[in-house]
Amino acid sequence: MRRLALLTVTLIALSLALAACGGGKPGSTTQPGLQAPLPGNSELVVGPNRFAIGLIDENNERIFEQGNAVHLRFFNPDGVLASDHDATFIWAIQDVSGFWATDVDFDNPGKWTALVTVSRGAEDAAINVDFNVVQRGFAPKIGDQALPADNLTLAQNPNIKRISTDPQPDQAFYQMTVTQAIAAQKPFVVVFATPLFCSSQFCGPVLDNVKAVAPDFAGEVNFIHIEPYDLTEEGTLVLDAEGGPVVAQPTNDWNLQSEPWVFVVAADGTIAARFESAVSVDELRTAFQQVVGS
Repeated sequence: MRRLALLTVTLIALSLALAACGGGKPGSTTQPGLQAPLPGNSELVVGPNRFAIGLIDENNERIFEQGNAVHLRFFNPDGVLASDHDATFIWAIQDVSGFWATDVDFDNPGKWTALVTVSRGAEDAAINVDFNVVQRGFAPKIGDQALPADNLTLAQNPNIKRISTDPQPDQAFYQMTVTQAIAAQKPFVVVFATPLFCSSQFCGPVLDNVKAVAPDFAGEVNFIHIEPYDLTEEGTLVLDAEGGPVVAQPTNDWNLQSEPWVFVVAADGTIAARFESAVSVDELRTAFQQVVGS
C-alpha cells in the first residue's frame, strides 16, 4: 500500500524539490549569512505555482517576517533571468514556523535556479537554490479538471470520528462528495488534511484557516474536508499488513504524494488554485473571491 511522503520528511530530506547550490546562474551571487533553504513544495510544475521556502540564517535561526524582506529572482535552465518577485511571509504555525512564498509561472521543465536575497535594513544576504521543474507532477495542476472522488460523508456514516480528526469539525465540510460537488457546477474547496496524524503539524492550522474564511462565502462555495488516511470507527488509523496507515481512496484518486493540500475549484470544474502545506487566510480569501467572481 502506498504511503504519503509527508512534507515534514520532504523538508528534512533535501533529496526532493530543492537543494542549496554554491554555483549560480549568470548574474547571480552567493553571499554568507544564509544556510540551505528548506523546501516548501514537494513538486513544482510547468505553469503557475506557489513557490515556498523556509529560510535559516547563519546562526541556525529561522528567518521570519519581522524586520526582514525577501526577494526571489528565477533563472531558467538556460541561465536567463525569467522573473523576479518579492516574497510574502506565511505562518504555517503561528509564532512557531513559517515560509516565504510567491506565485511564479515556470514556462519549461528542467533545473531552475532561484537567487534568494534577504534584506535586513541596509544588510543583504543571498544564496542560490537549484530546483527541478517537471512537465507534470503528481497532484492536479491549476487549469486541470477536478477529479471525481467518493469521500465519506455524514449522510453515509453519521459517526464523525470515522470521517474527521478535526477536534472541532464543521459539519458543513462533511455533507458532499467531490463527485457531487463537481456535478453541482458551483465553486468548491477541498482540503486534504489530517489534524491528528499530520507529522508536519500543518494540517490543523491549514484546515482552521479554511474554516475561518468559509463563513464569508456561505451559499457561494461548497467546502469539503477529506482525511488522507482511512479511519476506524474510533477515529484511529486503519493500518495495513506492515503496520502503516492506509491511504484513503480519494487521496489515491487525486494522486497526492504529500499532505496537507487545499484545492480551490471553479464552477466549471477546473482547478483555480492549489496550496501545498501552509496557506494564509489572505491567500485563501483571494482565491475564493476569484472563483465567485467578486
